[in-house]
Amino acid sequence: MADMEIVLPEKKNPGLTPMDWVIFLGSAIVGLVAVVGSLDMPKADLWVIFAILSTVIGYCAKTYFTFQQNMATYQNLITQSMYDKQLDSGKGTLLHLCDDVIQQEVKEVIISFFILMEQGKATRQDLDMQCEELIKEEFGEKCNFDVDDAVQKLEKLGIVARVRSSFSPSW
Repeated sequence: MADMEIVLPEKKNPGLTPMDWVIFLGSAIVGLVAVVGSLDMPKADLWVIFAILSTVIGYCAKTYFTFQQNMATYQNLITQSMYDKQLDSGKGTLLHLCDDVIQQEVKEVIISFFILMEQGKATRQDLDMQCEELIKEEFGEKCNFDVDDAVQKLEKLGIVARVRSSFSPSW
């Protein structure tokens, strides 16, 4: 609960506002004065007393149900906020990360194959250096290219073959 303002900045403590209390108490006092005033009359009409009491009770009920509606709105706000904060967690995030990893693996294989297609034949060190240069020239990013993993996948697919200490496309 100490971190509630950080987790839920829209948090507020719902309750009756001071104006609600003034209206509630004012109408209760006016209603009771009207009932007492009509009882003091020599000929008290029960229908008038019943009407005044039902009006006061009805108004109190309206105030209570308005408060309950505000509470439900507040709980809905909290629930919606928590749902929105949970959207980027769980299975969706895990699947997104897995998809990014797979795309990265495919990109490594494509870049390695592209360099081998241009060169025809390359050693592991040459292929590594040329792949890193290609990424630096095209994207302006310096990286440590994992050529072993890419070549292993190309060999597994039968796209390249190892000839002595170098790799070449196998067609």
